[in-house]
Amino acid sequence: MLGKRGVVLTVVAAAYGMSSMGDQMAIVSLTLRLHDQGRSGVAISVLVIASVLPLVVIGPLAAPLVDRVESSRLIVVVTVLQALVSVGLVFVTGLAGTLVLLVLLGAGLALVSPALLLLVPRIVGPDDTARGYARLDAFRSAGNVAGPALAGVLIAVFDVRVALVANAASFVVMAVVLSCLKVRREPEAGAGGRWLVQVREGVRVLGGDRMLRTAILALASAIVFTAVLSVARVFFIRDDLNVSGTGYGFLVSGHTVGMLLSSTLIAPRVPLTWQPRVLVGAGVLMGTALAVGAAVPVFAVTAVAFVLTGVANSLQGLAIRNLIHARVPAQVRGRAFATSGATLNGANLAGTALGGPASTLLGGAGALELAGLGTLVVTLAGSPVLLRHTVGADDPKPSRPPEQVADPTQE
Repeated sequence: MLGKRGVVLTVVAAAYGMSSMGDQMAIVSLTLRLHDQGRSGVAISVLVIASVLPLVVIGPLAAPLVDRVESSRLIVVVTVLQALVSVGLVFVTGLAGTLVLLVLLGAGLALVSPALLLLVPRIVGPDDTARGYARLDAFRSAGNVAGPALAGVLIAVFDVRVALVANAASFVVMAVVLSCLKVRREPEAGAGGRWLVQVREGVRVLGGDRMLRTAILALASAIVFTAVLSVARVFFIRDDLNVSGTGYGFLVSGHTVGMLLSSTLIAPRVPLTWQPRVLVGAGVLMGTALAVGAAVPVFAVTAVAFVLTGVANSLQGLAIRNLIHARVPAQVRGRAFATSGATLNGANLAGTALGGPASTLLGGAGALELAGLGTLVVTLAGSPVLLRHTVGADDPKPSRPPEQVADPTQE
């Protein structure tokens, strides 16, 4: 991935990282705005759910658009609309209006994310797709690290509205970059057809491949447990470790640092044929890190454990992307990415909802133990199928569309 292709990918990934940074700035800014308005914790929870739910519900329903429309054009149009919606957030301060605008932003992300995944192979070539996905993830992780910090600075120096304007500007940057680079991913032959048939095809193509079906279900089941971390860690860090607010921020950032390290140093070097084993190994690493970290409530151990959960998280996500790219026909790949993303984000919402009761009943350490052991169990349950396959000889041919895509009118 040398020369012009590498430069183009880096520019696109940097723009995507800025957009991710803007997303984080928006959530932090809106959370603080609701808090300052005296809103309840329920309102803030609904805010977070509104930002993620479109990826679960709207993503698969709108996904045929990703396969039908040239990817760069779709990204440019959607990000311009997202910029306009973000400007609306600057002026709309009521809870209902804020939630509606957040849902619209999430709907845009549900289209932009799979479109970007389709664009990466056209930038770097088929042989470097795994490295391309890793670089995209690295800049996204960097944006997620920088976003909350920059939002805090802008709010402290100016106010919430300036941070929200910066979020709108990040979408404009994304649109300008894609417009100027002239990178194109035209729709594949056979990508058209009846809409609802195509929506179902995103599910069918994943469910019909035993390895992909096992990989996604195993990862989704693991995420239901690992997402408990997002709620339980505050109880574990504050109550079990007795750490200050500064220490809490340091430990929480360790997860994102681990993701950044993995997507920069580890994931780009993993061969495609290893991806099923990487998915199993990352699940084992995630479960072990959570279980050991909870069992040994020492600051240094917890810091290492949280970094390792970030490493595992990055490897899991990239393994799924690489497997879908390798095993799903090009005509339906956008829908496959959207359906997979909806499944995994749905699991994340379920795990986050589980985190509250688990932390109340078991305490922070007990909830993390549950998260770790549950992750280990479901990962090992799916491992026989995953470890028996390699990506290569048993792959379906990406150039050959499944029957339902080639002739969708049969239904």
